[in-house]
Amino acid sequence: MGPKKKIWSDDLSIGNARIDNDHKKLLEAYDDLVDLIDHDGSIEDFAKILSKMTDYVFKHLKNEEKYMEEFGYPKLKEHQQFHRDYNYKVSMYNFNLLGSTPPDPHEIIEYIREWWINHILKHDIDYENYRNSIGSDVSYDSF
Repeated sequence: MGPKKKIWSDDLSIGNARIDNDHKKLLEAYDDLVDLIDHDGSIEDFAKILSKMTDYVFKHLKNEEKYMEEFGYPKLKEHQQFHRDYNYKVSMYNFNLLGSTPPDPHEIIEYIREWWINHILKHDIDYENYRNSIGSDVSYDSF
């Protein structure tokens, strides 16, 4: 049996439709990676999809950090470190995919799947709960 597709469910909602929509788009890219593996796609195509996903993730995480900064999220530095760690790891996966000993695509998608589920359910929901608890009217739409 191959990797699990369709990670997104309402259980991953943080209660902010704009951020949820970003997360849905990211996880759709994950599904594209799974489809490629299921259909024995090339490593080059896998690298292209991962690179496209990484570009979108970079933009999303940057916007998320601006959003948290606007309402003074006290764990911003810690959250930024999670983002940096993810970006580094996935960038290295992508870099090594076209090398002489590429990583296993299953390892990559498992890392992405686990990271996003954990990050959304623990860290992203935490900043949104904090924003709500202080009654901030900062909108993610503005970024």
